[in-house]
Amino acid sequence: MKNQAGSGEGASAGAGAAPDAGADPAEPQEALAGVVARLRDELAGMRRAMRNRAVIEQAKGMLVERLGVGPDEAFDHLVRLSQRTNIKLAEVAAALVGATAPAPETDQPAAFLDDELDQYLAHARRRAAGRPVPEQPRARQPEVEALQAQHQLLSARITTAREYPQLAETVAEATVGWPAPAAVSILLRDPADQLQPVGGYGDDAAAPLAAAAGTAFSDSDTVWVADTGDATMRSVLAVPLSAGTEVVGVLAVGWREPTELTAQAHRYLVALAAPIGGRVGRLTTAELPATEADPTRAVLDAVPTPGVLLGPVRDDEGRVVDFRFEYANAAAAAQLTALAGPDATDRTLLAVLPDTGSRLLLGEFARVLADGEPARLGDVTIDAAADGTERSLVARFDATRLGDGVLCLWQRRSTAEALHDQLLQAERIGRLGSFRWDLRTGAARWSPEMYRLLGRTEEQGALPLSDSGEYVHADDWYAVQEAIRGALLAGRAFTVEHRLADAPGRRLRLSGEPEFDSDGAVWAIRGTAQDVTEERAVESQLRRAQEALAAQKQRLRAESRAAESMRDALLPTDPELTATPGISVTGLCRSSEATGRVAGDWYDVFALRSGPAGASTYLVVGDVAGAGLAATVAAARLRNAVRAYAVLGMDPGELLSALNRMIGELGAGQLATLVVARYQPAEHRMQWAAAGQAAPLRYAPDGSASVLTGPLGLPVGAAPDIAYQQAAVDLPPGERLLLYTDGLVVRRDRTLASGLEALLHVGEHVDLGDPAALVDHVTATLGSAPDDDLCVVVAAPTAE
Repeated sequence: MKNQAGSGEGASAGAGAAPDAGADPAEPQEALAGVVARLRDELAGMRRAMRNRAVIEQAKGMLVERLGVGPDEAFDHLVRLSQRTNIKLAEVAAALVGATAPAPETDQPAAFLDDELDQYLAHARRRAAGRPVPEQPRARQPEVEALQAQHQLLSARITTAREYPQLAETVAEATVGWPAPAAVSILLRDPADQLQPVGGYGDDAAAPLAAAAGTAFSDSDTVWVADTGDATMRSVLAVPLSAGTEVVGVLAVGWREPTELTAQAHRYLVALAAPIGGRVGRLTTAELPATEADPTRAVLDAVPTPGVLLGPVRDDEGRVVDFRFEYANAAAAAQLTALAGPDATDRTLLAVLPDTGSRLLLGEFARVLADGEPARLGDVTIDAAADGTERSLVARFDATRLGDGVLCLWQRRSTAEALHDQLLQAERIGRLGSFRWDLRTGAARWSPEMYRLLGRTEEQGALPLSDSGEYVHADDWYAVQEAIRGALLAGRAFTVEHRLADAPGRRLRLSGEPEFDSDGAVWAIRGTAQDVTEERAVESQLRRAQEALAAQKQRLRAESRAAESMRDALLPTDPELTATPGISVTGLCRSSEATGRVAGDWYDVFALRSGPAGASTYLVVGDVAGAGLAATVAAARLRNAVRAYAVLGMDPGELLSALNRMIGELGAGQLATLVVARYQPAEHRMQWAAAGQAAPLRYAPDGSASVLTGPLGLPVGAAPDIAYQQAAVDLPPGERLLLYTDGLVVRRDRTLASGLEALLHVGEHVDLGDPAALVDHVTATLGSAPDDDLCVVVAAPTAE
């Protein structure tokens, strides 16, 4: 067949290549183009055949191995399959090979869980598989078809039932799949959380029936007792009835003889609880009222939750002062009776609930009546002690205006429900979701916030552990794997952070712990996931701020060291202090420990051997505004300028005026305070001038002191063209003169007078020739350390 097809193909090609007897010899170019096109097609076909040959050979090899046939027989199998399916031979071979080929590799690891963890999960599932589970048939059997048909019929009857006894009869009449029951009972929860029968069939008051119903209600789970040991009712099935997420009652079915239910019968019998639960609150225990009944009351009666129609009670001025109960449905009447007694609905709102009514409900209901806007009050607590009720409860209230009254519905909230909502709100506020992975079944359970964190809907469902890696950034896979490995293999709790794969800017912190079975094996992992993106961003900002602060502190320390070194270089050396004819001078500069920075305080002492005033010694104490290196540099400029002007023979007043002009002309914008004094030993005379600094103090030989009188000018740089005045005083040997900056006497917690008082008496207590002792005594007297840097200079004329 293959050879014949090839011969036919060649014959066709040869026939196509033969020149047409009727062809026009005048068109050789068109004939040549046709030949070139044919040859190109043949070449392309040959290339395709060569590419296909590899996959065909692979398919032949697979068939040889699996069918135990030779290569030719394997090829014949491929050909026959191609002919039967009308699919090209190469495509058939590719499909066969592709079915067993591994998936192409990706840039990420092949699986979120590596082989070791995957084997652990497989082992957990195998252990769980050892427990009996209902067999799920692959196809519906005839008995299943019959059960399904019966279920559809019963569901329709339940939907059209008008009272609870009809529901019980409907269940009792169903006998496909199980024996006819001897009793059917429908019980509903009353306001006191007790079960009350509302519809029954047969011996529905049997004790085993009530006991199983109570257990199903309290556990919110189906109860099947194959043999109760009670002759009145040997087998019992009790199924909780749910309205939404709330258990509102129980369907109980009983048989007098021991009964066995197949898995399918059990399933379909339990499934009847769903349509019955949907009818709870819409039925009565007797016939519905006639059509002439009040439609508002009919609506309230049809509502499964407690509801009342309230009428306003007004005072003489028309203000709403209370509400009376116009009508209450059965559920509301039952709850009000349980709260305040059988006459509750005959009283007013404030009479039943004096505290909650006056504090909250009355105002809200009056507003609803006035503006027509509905009100929703969440988790209102009715406290038995405050309201004088029989019990406390928590409920949600909804109120809306209806005619001249207010329609109020409420839903009682159990402590567990309130705490559940509180937990959900806490998760939302904290951006924290919770999860649980069951290793035996592979199932996962997420809280609502977990879905929001991962951008997944509840309809999509929670991802099992093995698929959760799609949300983990590839660079964080290893850290998450190691955390899960520790939980599965070592039973350790873990906390690990990772970035999201689709949003690397977001970070989640996973915290989990393993759950153990009775054998000590890990069978589940539960934990939380919290969005810590903002937390990490704040930490990053704080870290950068701390780094910037540390760098700033480092710069300040370096600047402070440089400023201190420069200031020390500015201060006169010991040789300079001893080279002052006719006068002995000591000085001290000290930085404040409170600021940790070097301020602009400085002093200078230098002697001139000649000049217009003859030999003289200059004493200078100054304070430049500011601190740090800039203030120290400014102090160095002033020091050099003072020395230059002194060499020119300027007296203290002229010298300060010149400094002020210099600062103004240079535009430095600098302020400084100074005291400049010039001592002429030949006359024992001291001339001085002050610019914004305190006047010097004069100490007599007995230690008494006085403040020198004289003009005090503004700081240099404060205003242009200031003419500073000077004063003179005789300073004979034995007396002393003190020049100081304000840091010595100024304190935040003391007045300036207190500092001056301490200075005036310091000579009575310490040797004025010791500046350090002088400063320490003043500090001790004032009771606090200096707030700023300080400088002092003490000068004592000698007899020479």
